Amino acid sequence: MLPKFKRCDLWTLRAVFPLSLCVLSLIAASYGQTQQVASVVHTRYTINSAVLGEERTILVRVPDNYERTDARYPVVYMLDAHPPQNAMMAGILEQQAWGGQIPEMILVGIQNTNRSRDLTPSDDGKGGSVGGGEKFLQFIEKEVIPLVEKNYRTQPYRIFAGHSLGGLAAIYCFSAHPDLFNAYIAASPTLSWDNNLVIRQAEKAFQERKVWNKTIFVGLGDEPDLSGGVNAFRDLLKKAKPKDLDYEFQQYPGENHASVVLRVYYAGLRKIYAGWLPPKSGSVAELEDHYKKLSERFGYTIPVPEELLNQIGYQFLRGGKVAEALSVFRRNAELYPNSANVYDSLAEALEKNGQTRQARETYEKAFKMAEAQGDEALANSSRKNFERLNNKQ
Repeated sequence: MLPKFKRCDLWTLRAVFPLSLCVLSLIAASYGQTQQVASVVHTRYTINSAVLGEERTILVRVPDNYERTDARYPVVYMLDAHPPQNAMMAGILEQQAWGGQIPEMILVGIQNTNRSRDLTPSDDGKGGSVGGGEKFLQFIEKEVIPLVEKNYRTQPYRIFAGHSLGGLAAIYCFSAHPDLFNAYIAASPTLSWDNNLVIRQAEKAFQERKVWNKTIFVGLGDEPDLSGGVNAFRDLLKKAKPKDLDYEFQQYPGENHASVVLRVYYAGLRKIYAGWLPPKSGSVAELEDHYKKLSERFGYTIPVPEELLNQIGYQFLRGGKVAEALSVFRRNAELYPNSANVYDSLAEALEKNGQTRQARETYEKAFKMAEAQGDEALANSSRKNFERLNNKQ
């Protein structure tokens, strides 16, 4: 049964998928004092913004096993974090990580007070409250990102996602402050704003900067009023050929301005993390080579996932290759020394190898660590195995 949360503080997205050993841990995680069971939880922060001169709200979602590990995570910063956008993006992140196609990530949803003001880069002379885009990016850079990186374990890889005027803001950020984020996803961006201002700005940036190391994904539905600006931006990229800028444009027939955002965010994440999934078969050395190459590509160390190594270890153990299983489980303990689960698995292999004393000591370490982390199921299982071996003395 899912716990009840105060409506003003937390939101939940119930998941109906079974957990996969290859991708997620078997035990649902807790956030703070609240136990999660296959759910996504968003925590609300209210920022008294000195940059904007008003209170602003952001929602932060962490992976469901966040509190049970010491892992660090890349971060998606998404504009328009109101229903249904935030739940939609959280669902994409959770489901695709569950499928192994992308890593687990932290989601930061930035809610709006005045979209037209914050998400437009200039005053187009047509009236209304517009043109606050630069100040809004300063708010993200100086107040939102520092809050997130102070309070959460993040990796140095940020994705910026926006829809409609939010897509315009994302491309403006790319052209004016490209190093604020590593990758950009723009759904139905209004790139014709102020006589293609952002496209002209991007053209100048391409002339001044030689190497980019960024990824951009732009998607559009059946939206002829937006296609002119999007096509102009695509043509500019084809002409300029910016070095190490990986980009893709897609159109989705049958989708309208509201419905297309799901497909664009999904496809944009898959574009950014193309090739993330490890080979279906291979040695531990081949897997480590795969993740070494990913580390070089994304700019931070990405080890072989704990769950994947654990699965390989058990494949060896079930096949009677105990020495090979021990080698894999020991490697997992080196990579994830704060995981109770890796010690429980290592203890099982030690016992199979006739190393009873070492197995007993490792089971003890596993259950004490699991207790400290609030993992009752694993603690009970490891404790029973420890007591069973202890009684054999």
